[in-house]
Amino acid sequence: MARFCAITDCGRTTGEGNHRRVCPRCAARLRARLAELHHQMPLLQASLQLDRSPTTGSIHGGRAHSPMPLRADVMSLLGPGSNSTTTDPYGEARGDQAGPLPISTHLKGWAEMTAEHVRLAPTPGIRPGRTWADWLDAYLPWILTAPWVEEFHQELAELLTRVRAITRTEPQRHDQDAPCPSCDAFALVDEDWQPYVECTDCGLLLTHAEYADHARRVLPQLYRTALQLVIARSTQENQPS
Repeated sequence: MARFCAITDCGRTTGEGNHRRVCPRCAARLRARLAELHHQMPLLQASLQLDRSPTTGSIHGGRAHSPMPLRADVMSLLGPGSNSTTTDPYGEARGDQAGPLPISTHLKGWAEMTAEHVRLAPTPGIRPGRTWADWLDAYLPWILTAPWVEEFHQELAELLTRVRAITRTEPQRHDQDAPCPSCDAFALVDEDWQPYVECTDCGLLLTHAEYADHARRVLPQLYRTALQLVIARSTQENQPS
């Protein structure tokens, strides 16, 4: 039985015969947010330095410049924080992290909740070179069935708002040339980080491979029709009156 998506203000249904609590569109956005958090980390690292100090000291030895000031807001997002569960019985953050919790601590907390949801043992860990965003992405099919998926969706959105304000990046939307294969509207959009091309009119989602196949089928004829219209208009304008 289909149910309505758990994400506030979505209004779509999850589809028949599945146990997910969110619709395909919101599921795609969750995956895109995890991917963006992963790729934003180098940009946050590059944003650590507040500004560059004037060069001081001797070129023959000693310190050539004073220490670079670092941004506290970036340090709080990148800091290691606690390696344990994110909350204690009193609802306070563990560890000595002051201010907002680091991204890794937020995501590790959600990984622990996911592990409990799917009854994983032991406590989840990540392989070298991987991140908690990678771990959560791998377990996203189970997260989509969790009763707290709306809170997870909201927290990822809030984290990305803070990160984008620092790195000054916003996902760009790229209009696609081919019309929607479902409603024929020229409303297909490819947004950065998203795994799907979306029709903003009817909500259809196409993988990038599906869109490429569709574009190969329909665009040549559309281009020929457009060229014929241009030639016909040019010919008509050049007719003697």
